[in-house]
Parts: sequence; C-alpha cells; structure tokens
Amino acid sequence: NIGYRVYYQLLNSADFGLPQNRERVFIVGIRKDLDIDNFSFPEPLNLQVKLFEFIDDIQSDIDIQKRKLSPDILFNGNVPVSRNKFQKKDELNDFFVFCDTRNGHTTIHSWDLIKTTKREKLICETILKNRRKKKYGTKDGNPLSFVDLSELIDNLQIQELNNLVEKKIIRYIAEQGYEFVNSKNSSGINGIYRIFLPHSEIVPTLTATGTKDCIATVSINAETPEEYKSLFIQEIYLQKKYRYITAKDCAKLQGFPNWFRAHSRENIAKKQFGNTVSIPVVYYLAKSLVRLLGFIG
Repeated sequence: NIGYRVYYQLLNSADFGLPQNRERVFIVGIRKDLDIDNFSFPEPLNLQVKLFEFIDDIQSDIDIQKRKLSPDILFNGNVPVSRNKFQKKDELNDFFVFCDTRNGHTTIHSWDLIKTTKREKLICETILKNRRKKKYGTKDGNPLSFVDLSELIDNLQIQELNNLVEKKIIRYIAEQGYEFVNSKNSSGINGIYRIFLPHSEIVPTLTATGTKDCIATVSINAETPEEYKSLFIQEIYLQKKYRYITAKDCAKLQGFPNWFRAHSRENIAKKQFGNTVSIPVVYYLAKSLVRLLGFIG
C-alpha cells in the first residue's frame, strides 16, 4: 500500500552452507518507482557440510561409510511421518533421542541406561506400546492400571511394578495407574534430550529458549541398529564423550565469523544467537538484491 512490490519465500539455513535445519520466511520489498519486477531469491548452494566442520574439540578425522539398510529393519516397515528431509530412510540416524514415550532405532530409554532385567524391559516396552491406545483413555499417553497391564503381561506381579517405581522409571498415579517418570518428550532423560554425532549433517533449529541438546565428541558406526545403540551407550554416553551446545557453537551454526564478539554471559549470548538470522542466508539474499539493482555484475 505504500508503493512497494513485495516478494517472499521460505529459506532454510541448511541450503546455504550451515548444518542447521532453520526455515524462515524472508520478505523483500522493492520500490515500484525503481521499475523492477523480476526479483528472484537465491538458489540453494547444494553444499553437503558436516557438524564436525563447524564445531571445535570434536572428532574431525571422520570417514563414515554408512551401510544401506532396509526401512523394514530401521522402522519395522513404518517410516515415521515426523522425519524431515535430512533424515535418510535407509540409513542409521546421526543422532540419539533420550525419551521414554517414543520408540525408534536411535531412541534411548531410561531402562537402557541402568541395570534392568529382560522382564523389566518387557514391562516398560508394554507400557510404551499401549499408553496411547484409546481404550485406556483419551490423552496422548495414559496411565495403565495393574488390571490393564495384567491382561497384557502374563503372570504380572505387583512387586515387579514396585521395583520399576523404586528405579524411578515408572510412577503410580492414584486411582489411575502407572506411567513413565520421564513422560514429556522434550524433557529428555537426566537433562539430555538429544545427542548429535560429529558426522551429522544437521542440528535442529536453534532457539532463544535453548534446548537440552548435546554434541558427541567422537563418532561411531555400526552394521545393525542394535549394535549402533549399544555402541552409543557404551562408548559415548557412559564414557561422557559428549557436551552441551555452547554459545560459541551457536555462533558457528548461525554462520558468524570467528572474530565476532558475543555477549560475555553464556545464557544471554545463547539467547541472542537463538534469535538471530543466519548470516549466509542474509549474505546471499542481499547479493541477489544488489545484483538486481545493478551494483555488482
């Protein structure tokens, strides 16, 4: 209404040389009196970058040759709709998720991290598989009573459930039943939600509120999902070969140069980097604009 031709497009930082899945709408306004009506947004650079190329103090001598696996092996034939374009359907994930309420070939449950028997694992997996069924309630995750679980697990004893309560894997909700202590996805387990391997091509969108995401300092590879998960727990989690994403990491994941001086307080710097716009996206967008206006060839 004030005399501009307006153009807009969804751009992803991952398309401009950064290992971050960050989609944002960019809006360009060009004054109509300039008589320009053919603006085009920059095209993806088609660069394949890895996390270890941007982050300090993690393993950099990496040559991971992934084995191709059938989706039937990775997902039991049912590929989750929540997967994004950076997650291959025939390869092991480059990250591990700490979550008791979902399942997957790189999902780490609380009963994987402490000593539990096969029977206890069976009970936990039964709760996991049935907690969202409508017959047990309308919520996206319902407590299951002893009666419910007895119908699903042969010869179930109340003491078996009490043992899992003592291990702080499940808890009892009066007059409702048993549910996982770690009942919220994003809360993670023991203060960790996700751990990304150094050879990962992507991390999720950085936010001002921050996340419980970490970066492994070494990479692993395996032939099967079972071996992959076991290797991760033994070689990375239990050996504490991981660390939280820092403000300095956030700066690199947003494309800031090394000389950029961030706020001295870590929490404030992380909030600012979570709120900022990825530098390479702005650079190539501005380059398209100044070229159109005739400032560069």
